[in-house]
Amino acid sequence: MQQSGYQQGYPQPVMAQPTNIQQSTNTTIVVNQPAPVVLQQGQRDWSTGLCGCCGDCYSFCLGLWCPWCLLCDVSSRMGEGCCFATCCPGALLGLRIKLRAQENIQGTLCNDFCLVNFCGSCVLCQLSRELNHIGVRPRLN
Repeated sequence: MQQSGYQQGYPQPVMAQPTNIQQSTNTTIVVNQPAPVVLQQGQRDWSTGLCGCCGDCYSFCLGLWCPWCLLCDVSSRMGEGCCFATCCPGALLGLRIKLRAQENIQGTLCNDFCLVNFCGSCVLCQLSRELNHIGVRPRLN
């Protein structure tokens, strides 16, 4: 038997009245946000002052008479190689910032920039002494 207007095998339409159904949604509100990480916590000073050259005759003499040799030595000891020191302008600034960040030494970028530009030889000797302090010995000996 066929019903009027419909072929056999197809479902018959169902007429239903709309109902008043309320859907609930959950909203999550973050009240407390995590505090930002403070990078300056527990920073230390340099092991020697900027003008503490007399404590290390090797870096003092090399920094005074052959600063490029000392720069290559420091760069190599820091894992950057001699090419970085000789071919990249601003290598000394980069090395100072890298060591300060790695060893969690206090300071600012502005301070690093000013010291490198006005006391480059002293900064170079200080880097060498700091590497000695953390146990990275000179390779040019």
